[in-house]
Amino acid sequence: MALPDGFLQELIARNPLEDVVRQYADVKRAGSNLVCRCPFHSEKTPSFTIYANPSHFYCYGCGAGGDVVTFVKRIENLDFMGAVEYLANRANLPMPQQVPGEARVDKKRYYEMNAAAARFWHKILFSPQGKKGLDYLTGRGLTVPVIKRFGLGYAPDSFDLLTGHLTGLGYKPKEIKENFLGGISAKTGKLFDYFRNRAIFPIIDVAGNVLGFSGRFVGKAGPDDRKYFNTNDTPVYKKSRHLFALNLAKNSPDKEFVLCEGNMDAVSLHAAGITGAVASLGTALTGEQCRLLARFTDRVALCYDSDEAGQKATKKAIRLLTGAGIRVRVITLPDKGPGGEAVKDPDDFVHLFGKAGFLDCLEKAPGSSEYLFSLLEAKNDLSTMDGKLAFSRDVVAFLSELSNAVERELFIRRAAAVTGLSVEVIRAQADKRFIRDKADEEKKRVSQDVRKGRGFGDRVNPDKARFSAQASKEEAVLGILLLRPDHLVSPALREKLSPDLFRCEFTHRALVALLELSRDGEIPDLSLLNESFSPEEMAELEGMRRRRQEMADNSPKVLEELFDRLKEDREKSENAASPLSSDWLEKVKKSKKRSTE
Repeated sequence: MALPDGFLQELIARNPLEDVVRQYADVKRAGSNLVCRCPFHSEKTPSFTIYANPSHFYCYGCGAGGDVVTFVKRIENLDFMGAVEYLANRANLPMPQQVPGEARVDKKRYYEMNAAAARFWHKILFSPQGKKGLDYLTGRGLTVPVIKRFGLGYAPDSFDLLTGHLTGLGYKPKEIKENFLGGISAKTGKLFDYFRNRAIFPIIDVAGNVLGFSGRFVGKAGPDDRKYFNTNDTPVYKKSRHLFALNLAKNSPDKEFVLCEGNMDAVSLHAAGITGAVASLGTALTGEQCRLLARFTDRVALCYDSDEAGQKATKKAIRLLTGAGIRVRVITLPDKGPGGEAVKDPDDFVHLFGKAGFLDCLEKAPGSSEYLFSLLEAKNDLSTMDGKLAFSRDVVAFLSELSNAVERELFIRRAAAVTGLSVEVIRAQADKRFIRDKADEEKKRVSQDVRKGRGFGDRVNPDKARFSAQASKEEAVLGILLLRPDHLVSPALREKLSPDLFRCEFTHRALVALLELSRDGEIPDLSLLNESFSPEEMAELEGMRRRRQEMADNSPKVLEELFDRLKEDREKSENAASPLSSDWLEKVKKSKKRSTE
């Protein structure tokens, strides 16, 4: 879809990059620029930088870069027009009329479809048809106000009750299938409901959009009935990027959120008055979910199962959460209730001990480092020599990962007390391991930088490894043009800007795009590159621009010299490939002349 002249400029003007980024990260002033922890990868020290004039960003940690359109494409996993629509809605800017026959996924329509399904199932829950579902939820200790607060519902055991309702509202079978609300029978071609005989938990984002659903089977499940049936990834939902109940927890007065595994755990904790509870939607915690959490809190208490699998998940969650700049504590719940009842999860616990009991466990929860240290103590038999040796090896590795010097010293003293070794011995071993790990990390980083500079492993520009010498010149050309787009409209320079001299497919495509954008003689709007290039490709181009910005001279003369050298490279390559070239024949003549003298 072609955008009208000036629309994109107005869109960007109404959506300042720093304001959009603030929705995902804590942005702070650093001189003339703004910085924050990168929303695209986990880090402790801010490396994501926002620049002005022109407004753009670059992360010196992961290499992400571009403008506000690139940012939205990447953070919201959208294509170009999807990002434009997102920003237009954010700025209350009417979108241009769509070209007839141009098919696009209307995300707003899909959100509305999900909301319609949620309302339908919620209404059924409080009807005679939903008695089975309501009995199940109230039997789990949920009151009507809590059920309504979460918008819970019930999907009866019916073939096409929901899909029939949605088609009656005007939604097409293809849309219903894409939104994972129903399937199409291969035999009859008829729609059928995906969610049947299930208590429904709507998944709602922080903006209030219904993204998808989690359905808990009600009654005795058969061999083919999964306990939970969840929405797969759809055009509006990626489970790795959202958290259940965060739409409610974000308004909680609790400064420390509680992160648990199951939807029912989060609902039960809210019902008990723990309103900062969220759940990871039945999947392993991801870095994206942690960075989402970091937008609303800097403290999280983990409340996972205490078995081996739960401990493994807890360790991973600690690493991801601390990488997102979140302080972590770990809640350990007792295995049994006061009457010997089994306690499997927070849902069981709050029914037996209530809010006061949970808050008591929360108050006693150790920090993440103390929790990890205690696991090492429990893992080894410290009454034996072998156990102490094994613990010493484990604890040295543990200490080497602690960046805070005070924290390291405290645990060194604690390790010495546990093993009976001197503080000096533990510290010497920990320092030795710390220095070695730092050296290995630096060596790995340098190796990666060298490989990246030579193009090895470059998925955006794989030809760089084959044509490294030419690729560096091609990238320099693009960097100058991106930094000085006015060069593109210089008639004298355009004659020299020949894409045929570029050997890398990616850089060739980028130069063609820049020339196409400037063919009318106007300085191009570089944001339009987002239409043809992915966020990863835009980041690569931004990196080229940043590298040229560090150079003192980006004049037309430098640009001409680069193209002259590319032309020479092409001629040498062609001559080398042709044994009967003029250069080759000249060398033969000279060789014969020397032999006769």
